[in-house]
Amino acid sequence: AALRRTDVILEVGPGTGNLTVKMLEKVKKVIACEIDPRLVGELQKRVQGTCLANKLEIKVGDILKTDLPFFDACVANLPYQISSPFVFKLLLHRPFFRCAILMFQREFALRLVAKPGTKLYCRLSINTQLLARVDHLMKVGKNNFRPPPKVESSVVRIEPKNPPPPINFQEWDGLVRIAFVRKNKTLSAAFKSSAVEQLLDHNYRIHCSLHNTV
Repeated sequence: AALRRTDVILEVGPGTGNLTVKMLEKVKKVIACEIDPRLVGELQKRVQGTCLANKLEIKVGDILKTDLPFFDACVANLPYQISSPFVFKLLLHRPFFRCAILMFQREFALRLVAKPGTKLYCRLSINTQLLARVDHLMKVGKNNFRPPPKVESSVVRIEPKNPPPPINFQEWDGLVRIAFVRKNKTLSAAFKSSAVEQLLDHNYRIHCSLHNTV
């Protein structure tokens, strides 16, 4: 993460604070977001009475339902079940941050960096790589955890593109969603399904109405 003394760091899922404490020693401030009140108590106890206490801000609650604060970098061992929605919450966040160093389940990480024409290339790959540069940094075997999980992990670096591409992301994502809904179908077949035709017709009517065209 190339942490700097002046950095404000966002950490999601700090747990008992092993990573948090290491970062507090190097940066101006860590904003730690934790949903479990018991772990919040553990983290508070860990820094209480130390010189690190005034550099730590804890936000209690679900990060997906919380407005993100200003931060320079995000460094986190994420709860894996929120990987996809959190990545896009990050990438659509403004003002821009420098980078995010995140640990994911291995297969999810490989989808993030997958290239066109490969088996893992999917909507997640396209949308992430549209908005950011993504690099696979390292593998983390399950035996590095106590207790060992059932899955392997990977650490990924995400660096948002600034300025972002000049598109409406919701419209773009709708297009990609249709294209990838059945990966083994041709694009022609995907766009000729009755449900998609109805959707496109509905959207076109709204477009015409908004722009006062026929």
